[in-house]
Amino acid sequence: MGSVKTFSYCFISIFLVAIFGGSAVHAQILTKKQQDSAFLIHPAQERFKKIKKLLTKTFVNFTSNEVSLYGSLSLSKQNINDNAIVAPINYLYNKVSSNNYNTGFSVGLRMDGLYMDKHAYSFILGINRIVVGNYYTQKYTLAPFIEDFTHFKADNVFTTFNIAAHYKQLIPVHDISKHKLYIVFGPSLDYKISNISNENLINGAGNRAIINGDIGTEFDNKGYYVLYAHYKLGVNLISTSLPIQLNRFEMGMSMKLNDLF
Repeated sequence: MGSVKTFSYCFISIFLVAIFGGSAVHAQILTKKQQDSAFLIHPAQERFKKIKKLLTKTFVNFTSNEVSLYGSLSLSKQNINDNAIVAPINYLYNKVSSNNYNTGFSVGLRMDGLYMDKHAYSFILGINRIVVGNYYTQKYTLAPFIEDFTHFKADNVFTTFNIAAHYKQLIPVHDISKHKLYIVFGPSLDYKISNISNENLINGAGNRAIINGDIGTEFDNKGYYVLYAHYKLGVNLISTSLPIQLNRFEMGMSMKLNDLF
């Protein structure tokens, strides 16, 4: 047992000497300037520089990038087909169905730039507060005993995280050095980050992800700000027992962060 302890002490002593001895030798090799640089540069900062260098090399063809803050108002309506829903509770049709658009809003960041110095694009990250009118395409009746009813009650207020990628086609009108008009189109994805009601969990009807096809116009006023109007047509990303078609009109404005702060 004594020999084992002696061996352990010797091993620990050699290990410590190797660490501190190596550090001492390394410290002697480094110049004063090198020691100061090594002390001032944080490891996380080094990793950030490496990541930035990698991204710059990877996206070398994406240039002239400008980051903007945007805000918009939206008009939204859902078309709902509850034909596959069988629930023990029914809802009066006139109480839950409204064939109209309700008002919500969106805020977030967008980055505009050029690909290969000639193709304009934008990437968008934002938060949407969506308030919808729910229009049910199916109507059930048991006249004269029960008024028109539906098997499902969809959420009409929810919050989503939005990602979008748009291609911008310049329309040559007037002096494009001052004012630019674009037609924009591309895909976007909404993911619901708000709670889903119990009614939307029955029969697998609940869905969080919505894939959209976007199209619209944007007006750039000398680079000071951008006015835009977009139409979004969305459907469930994952097939459920409740097909939903989400229609939205968004009207808003974006301004460069450099001009705001």
